[in-house]
Parts: sequence; structure tokens; C-alpha cells
Amino acid sequence: MTGTARTLRSTPVRIAALGLATTGLCAGGVGLAFANPASALGQAVGGAAHAAGVDWADLPGGYTEAQYAAFWDAGFTPLDQIALEELWNLGETETKSRAGQLILDGEPLPFEPGTHAVDVPTEEESAAAEAFVRAGYTPQDVEELSALWGTEYVETKFRAGQLLLDGEELPLGAPSGS
Repeated sequence: MTGTARTLRSTPVRIAALGLATTGLCAGGVGLAFANPASALGQAVGGAAHAAGVDWADLPGGYTEAQYAAFWDAGFTPLDQIALEELWNLGETETKSRAGQLILDGEPLPFEPGTHAVDVPTEEESAAAEAFVRAGYTPQDVEELSALWGTEYVETKFRAGQLLLDGEELPLGAPSGS
């Protein structure tokens, strides 16, 4: 009798847990589809939502998912997107949609895809930056050296770290993080 009562009591708990898990998975899937409407999942969710009369795509009026997808398919980077946002003074989605329409129309954009790609440090630069941090120097030290040398933040960190690896002292003296 105890075994049967336990099974009956735990069944509603199991059903509730299963319902919560399923709801979470569905919400997560829709969230992923919303984040990238051009993906296969996004298109499937978008098609189902459209069939039900729901416009789930957060695109400005008059723009399509094809325009949004054209931007990424052309090879533009997130940094390219930011540069276009600043140039055109538009929001994120409007920028991608406008650029996508220009691509679909065969019109040129202000710069080529990948123009604003992130530079990946070399092994030597990475080792120099690591030496700088391990020595106890802080971002404030980098800023002080940048002002002294007239260099950008990352270049300063690489240069200072290389000096340390070469056994030289920095003009700051002791690291402020030590």
C-alpha cells in the first residue's frame, strides 16, 4: 500500500517537473530562434509563428529576414556592424537590415566585409602580455605607460611585457599591483 501511495503522489510531481522542463526547453528554443532568425531553427520557428499569425521577428517595418541574413552571409563581422551603426546613426537591427537590403540590391556598402576584424595577438605578444600581468602591473599602469609612450592600450601592454621579458625595467618602477 505504501508503494502505491508513493507512486500516486510522485506522479503529479513528475508530470509537473516534466512540464516545467519542456516549457523551459521550448522557451529556450524560441529564444535561440529569435536571436538568429536566419538560422534553420529561426526559420522553422518563424514559419510556425507566421502560420499562426504571429510576427516574431524583431525587424523594423519594411525589412525582411532575407535582408538580415544577407548581412551575415556576406561576411560582415560584429565590429563591422558597430562601425555601420556609428556611421549611419542607427540601431543594431536597423543597421543589419539596411546593409542587407543594400547587399540584396547589389549596392556597395561603405567598406568591405571583415574590415573591422579583431586582430589576434601573436604567441610573442600573448607571452609579453602575460609577463606584464604576472609581474603585478595593473590597467592603471598600462594607462600611465600609454600616456608616457604615446601608444594605444594593447600595444603598450605588449611593449611593456616584452621589456620585462628582456630583463629591462619599466619607467614606472614597481608595479602598482604588487
